[in-house]
Amino acid sequence: MRSAVLRFLQWLIKLIGNEQKVSPPQIPSATPRKHQEQFERVKRWHRRFAEIDKGRIHNLPSDFYQDEVYAFFLNCYHLKDWIRNDSTAGAAAAKVEGFIDATEELRLCADICNSHKHLILTRPRSGQNPQFGRRQFGLHLGESETSINVKYSIETSGGPIDAFELATKCLRAWEAFIASNL
Repeated sequence: MRSAVLRFLQWLIKLIGNEQKVSPPQIPSATPRKHQEQFERVKRWHRRFAEIDKGRIHNLPSDFYQDEVYAFFLNCYHLKDWIRNDSTAGAAAAKVEGFIDATEELRLCADICNSHKHLILTRPRSGQNPQFGRRQFGLHLGESETSINVKYSIETSGGPIDAFELATKCLRAWEAFIASNL
């Protein structure tokens, strides 16, 4: 891209110094990276989950909040499909499954996603049988609008895990993978 900018500047200098018409050079357009679209979506779902975890205006039935939490894990796990199917991903497409297998948080994410997508988890990746467990609600009343925060726990064979902490670790894992592979 740097050489394209240089060609453009050279063309501009010729144009200014010369009254003849000079055709502008062709500047290649950047190929869109489709996996980035899904990664941005994962980050938006994480922000929504953060609002639920920390506190947000309480204007929906609690099932809506749980749906948003599930949506984070579904979108987070399926980022791997976007990477695998993105023609611009190169060698990262072949590495993504191994990365998930090597990352405990993403293996848990895979099991959460697939158990909600298919009702029954038939091919576990984590070996920890993650299931949503306890929900702890905080309702905040006062002069401003009523707000709520919900803490979700994921029960595993190794003990309970805070769902938002897991989500944040999953997001950080994807950030590291994308930074070093894409």
